[in-house]
Amino acid sequence: MRVIILGAGEVGWFLAERLLGEHHDVVVVEHDEGRARAISEQLDVQVVIGSGSSPSVLHDAGIHKADLLAAVTQSDETNLIASLLAKEHDIAKSVVRLQADELRGPAGANLHRSVGADLVIDPDADTADEILELMHVTGADEVYPMAGGDLVVIGANIPDDAPIVGRTLAEIAASYEPNWPFLFGAVTRDGITTIPRGDQDLRAGDHVRVLATRRARRDTLQLLGLPGTNARRVMVLGGGAIGTRVAEELQKEGVDVVLIERDVRRARELAERLRHTVVVIGEITNTDLLAEEAVGQMDAVIAATGEDSSNVLACAFAAAEGAKFTVSVLHRLSFLPLIRRFGINAALSPRTASANAVLRHVRGGTAAVTTFLESDAEVDELEIEAGSPADGAVVRDLKVPHDILLGAVVRPTEPGQIVRGDTVLRAGDHIIVFARPDALADARSLFVDPIDK
Repeated sequence: MRVIILGAGEVGWFLAERLLGEHHDVVVVEHDEGRARAISEQLDVQVVIGSGSSPSVLHDAGIHKADLLAAVTQSDETNLIASLLAKEHDIAKSVVRLQADELRGPAGANLHRSVGADLVIDPDADTADEILELMHVTGADEVYPMAGGDLVVIGANIPDDAPIVGRTLAEIAASYEPNWPFLFGAVTRDGITTIPRGDQDLRAGDHVRVLATRRARRDTLQLLGLPGTNARRVMVLGGGAIGTRVAEELQKEGVDVVLIERDVRRARELAERLRHTVVVIGEITNTDLLAEEAVGQMDAVIAATGEDSSNVLACAFAAAEGAKFTVSVLHRLSFLPLIRRFGINAALSPRTASANAVLRHVRGGTAAVTTFLESDAEVDELEIEAGSPADGAVVRDLKVPHDILLGAVVRPTEPGQIVRGDTVLRAGDHIIVFARPDALADARSLFVDPIDK
């Protein structure tokens, strides 16, 4: 597939890297010469310098033979114009990044149709929604709903006193026969991620990703030795798009929220908008201010400014002061090694949310994709086609490659269920799969009609 990506910022760069790994033909359009040169030197992509709203630039990028356009620049106007030009060239799919609330909402629906946007994304809004999921199950560092929320992927580090420490997955599963409400899909130890089997032992410090039914979410967190409670006192550091959305939603839930914003005008606007949030003017790295606002007594502290170093330092101070849970938004992955070293519980990036949405459109027959910052494993929700090897098959009889793990099956009229060896699959089912990117082709071959390949 030929994909044109507009914008070589954090979102566009991550998308290009991910799509290259899946052997797609990627062209990047970037108006900043320095950024264009940097991505050209580090990734094997064609780079065209210029504006994504220019017909001649898009022509040079090969828009007339592209299959998908991902317009992810920081300019809503550029992205909308590019989608309109893509429509004129009959591009099959276009993904448009929009940041203005008015353009993303119902009022902008007609505009989306007019410019031919198949999918509208907002990395900041998606990141805020991921943070809000974490606030409902403190202790986990990843929470990703699947199958419309009927299932959830929970990522967490196993603490020393977790009841599963020293046990194998087979031993844990035996305690929940005959129906498991969860499944361990990936285990990361010493920086290496594996798709586990029954003989996998679990140790303190392992990072695990567990697929669970929504009803079993809290029981799963207890099994992992995590509190899993709702945050009731939250400090939000930064009143930008992410911080504002988080504060706005939390106050609706009755959470006590303190928001710190350094820009006086912005702080005053937020004080008017967020009537049930305490808005404080100041720098998020001012430790005296953080202490004065009782940062150490918070259930959660969320650093969501556009400055990674400030986010990390503020969260590190909050953790040292005794805050129960800290979340740092990162735009540059070079800061990731500092997260665990400074005792920060979770890191989120706008780039992964956007990549998940675009990858779903790139891969036909994929209902959802979840990728992670610190692992090459991913979780996919695939539809089983009539005539595929999986149609009518019993799971234990399927020849599933070792780097693929079938997690759960979802049917239109039934709640999602964890897959067992005797589970019978049929066309129309959605299957949740843990896999590595290089095993995805093998995974998809199980669920696609051979005639359609």
